[in-house]
Amino acid sequence: MTTTKLTIPDEVANKPMVFLTVGQAFDFLDLYFEAKAKVVPPQLIAVPPSEQHFNYAEAVAFCKISKPTFATLRKEGKIKGIQVSKRRVLFMRSDLQAYLQSTHE
Repeated sequence: MTTTKLTIPDEVANKPMVFLTVGQAFDFLDLYFEAKAKVVPPQLIAVPPSEQHFNYAEAVAFCKISKPTFATLRKEGKIKGIQVSKRRVLFMRSDLQAYLQSTHE
C-alpha cells in the first residue's frame, strides 16, 4: 500500500487520476451526501412524566431549593443523579419526588 495522508491501495495507486471541475466535485458531493441523508431518523419516544429526567438547573427549580443546598444534598446522598457523561448528570423525577416527600413527613 502506498501511504499518504489517505491510505491508497497499491492496485489503485498507479492508475490515472480523475480530474473534476469544482462544480462537478460539488455536484458529486451533493449526490453523495443526499444518498447518505436518506437514513430514516429514529422515532422519538414519549417519556411518561413519571420517568422524566431533569438536568441540574431543572432539578434545582423542581425542588425549589438553592444550587448550594442541592449540591450539599447530592454529596450527602439524599438526591441521586445519573452520570451520563463526564460533566453531565441527570436526575429522575421519581427520585426528586421521593426526596421531597421524605422532607415533608
